[in-house]
Amino acid sequence: MSLLFFISGIVTASLFERRSAGEIRSARSRQLLPPFIFGVLFIVPPQIYVGQYDSFWERMTYWEFWTYYIHGGIQFEHLWFLLYLWFYTLVWSLMHRFGPHVPDKLSASLAGTLRGRWLLLLPVLYLTAARTTLYPAFGETLDFMHDYCAHAVYLPMFLAGALLAGHASFWQEIDRCKWRCALISLFSGTLLAAVVLTLPRDQWPPEMLIAMRMIRSMFQWCTLLTILAFARRLITRPNPVVAYLNRAVLTYYVLHQTFIVLLAYLLKHSGLLQLWSSIPVLLATCLLCAMSYELKRFLSALANRLHRSSGLADQPS
Repeated sequence: MSLLFFISGIVTASLFERRSAGEIRSARSRQLLPPFIFGVLFIVPPQIYVGQYDSFWERMTYWEFWTYYIHGGIQFEHLWFLLYLWFYTLVWSLMHRFGPHVPDKLSASLAGTLRGRWLLLLPVLYLTAARTTLYPAFGETLDFMHDYCAHAVYLPMFLAGALLAGHASFWQEIDRCKWRCALISLFSGTLLAAVVLTLPRDQWPPEMLIAMRMIRSMFQWCTLLTILAFARRLITRPNPVVAYLNRAVLTYYVLHQTFIVLLAYLLKHSGLLQLWSSIPVLLATCLLCAMSYELKRFLSALANRLHRSSGLADQPS
């Protein structure tokens, strides 16, 4: 998720090259809030219903459950990302109300600081501090108003992406240390997996818990830098596949989790849910998301065609 917020910050910064802060706030609100609201009302409920059906909802019809859900059981599930991204974009746009020199100065200062060993050390120390102090006290709740630990991690990631997007020195620096980051990421990820699989979490002493949070922060930041560095080298020109997926990604994101849960539910009640079932579930989810996006494109094109036809019909002859 940190990578998604960092990339979202980069994209948001690029929008400021051709739009005003007010235009971006308006565009992001139109882009993010309707799918979020629609998804919370209609996309999320089916996965909650079937996910807990055997234990609670079996005494309710889906309509009874949905009514209960609307009146007090609303959950964001995976759609929390859309709300958080909208708010972080709002924060970024409001920074420009103080003048473009404010983000510019912050950008230059951050790019100048994240050099050499500080590129790796400072973010890892910050992430470790957030996990060590905020997570034990508040956890990660996905409750927008009280998700202090998540905001402390994801908002800086978004702002870092926005501030560093146009700084060539930052990209040169991560390109220079990409192999080092890749090795640290591989080592820390392997160590995390080994400890989690061999020693139950409730047996970790306090010192080990702090060390694991530092290792996780190291894995998080170095993996992010590795992906950014190699992606920048590999994607050097416009790519039609990437362009298509960029347009489709919001539809895929909103729908994918509900498709996964519904497909797994159907396999379970057919007696076919096994470890290998993840492969057909993944393939079917991708297919359903692709079909949904193409249906959305068709309906949008049809609505535009009807609108233009209606406009022409309304013109006086």
